[in-house]
Parts: sequence; C-alpha cells; structure tokens
Amino acid sequence: MTRPNKNVRNNNPLNIRESAEWVGERTLNIDKEFEEFKTPEHGFRAGYIILLQYLERGDNTIDKIITKWAPASDNNHTNNYINYVANELNISEFQELAPKDLPQLMLAMSVFEGGGDHFELHQVVSGIELAHKESFVVARLGRLGVEVYV
Repeated sequence: MTRPNKNVRNNNPLNIRESAEWVGERTLNIDKEFEEFKTPEHGFRAGYIILLQYLERGDNTIDKIITKWAPASDNNHTNNYINYVANELNISEFQELAPKDLPQLMLAMSVFEGGGDHFELHQVVSGIELAHKESFVVARLGRLGVEVYV
C-alpha cells in the first residue's frame, strides 16, 4: 500500500508551513515543517484565512498568489503551479480574484500540492464556513467589500 501524500496525511490540503497556532490543529505535532490539522476542513479554513490576507494586501491574481505561496526560491515549480491553477480555473493568471473565487482556487491548489483529487469542494466550503465564524475574518471580508451573514 502506498503512503498518502503529505497534504492528505496532515489534513493540510494546501501544505501550509508551520507558522501559527491554528484552530483545529492536531495535538500531536509529528511533522515539524508543515501544519497538521484534525480535519481537511480545518486545513481549508487556515488556507482561506491566509488567502484573504493576500487579497487584502493586493496579492489578488493567481500569478501573485502562487509566486508568494510557493516561491521558486524554495525549489518549487512555481510557473507550472501558476499554469495549472489558471488552466483549472479557466482564467488568465493575471486576472484579479475576489473572495468568491477562493473555493475553486483552493481546490485546484490542493490538487497541485498533493498530486491528486484527494479533496472535494464541499470540504473547501465547510472550511470557509468555519472561518466565517471568526469576527476577524468577517471584518477582513468587509474591508474587501463582501458582507457575511452569520
């Protein structure tokens, strides 16, 4: 039996590096490089929060997001990643994205990060719904011109 990819083992669909104390992190920290979550939904929640921050800072295209998320300086295949996500979303890598575009973006990113369709859109949406319970996320969305009803 083959071992699942790291993003599947860690319930971390976007391979978020160790960085902060996240809601839904596993108690036992085995992977010292990447976050480990209790569920994929918690992993998507964290990814959504990070990506909203990118949008708020003006990193709002696939090109800007992926260049920051997976820089070539870290031995990533950044251009392949950008091209893959742009093709999956069927848009230019330079088209501006809005919060409404993040579910499909995150699903495409999870496929590239893990090399397969291990996650589903309903998991992304559930992760976003978890994030929308946080007042700081609702405030950030407000600054981005999006109203959230909780």
